[in-house]
Amino acid sequence: MPRSLVLVFAGAFAFAPSGVLAQDRPVTLYFEPCDIQSLNDAITAALTQPPFLLLTTNAPNALVIAIPDHVAADHLKVSGTVWTFTVAFSRNGDSLGHSVESCNEHKLSDCTDQLVSDVKSAAGIQ
Repeated sequence: MPRSLVLVFAGAFAFAPSGVLAQDRPVTLYFEPCDIQSLNDAITAALTQPPFLLLTTNAPNALVIAIPDHVAADHLKVSGTVWTFTVAFSRNGDSLGHSVESCNEHKLSDCTDQLVSDVKSAAGIQ
């Protein structure tokens, strides 16, 4: 095996453990609930899955997920209520951005799936 190829393999294996360790570290989160309990329950359930560690109180360096504005409810005759709301992300008082979520009350996974993706982006993981 050529020496340069051996060095490439050695370099690849040298960095593999650090990549694995980075994935194993949980992302600490704090979710500020809104006034719709079923939405809070769905978001809380989604944010308790790995790689997240959901805290019951805000703590330093935790990624804060908040719904700062009112949740808009559009009542549709055919499909039921559709909720639309803005989610804000911050850490240690610094804004990390926001996203707009929209989902039917009967399919909250539409919101939570997108929210999990947005939380990972705000936390700097993917």
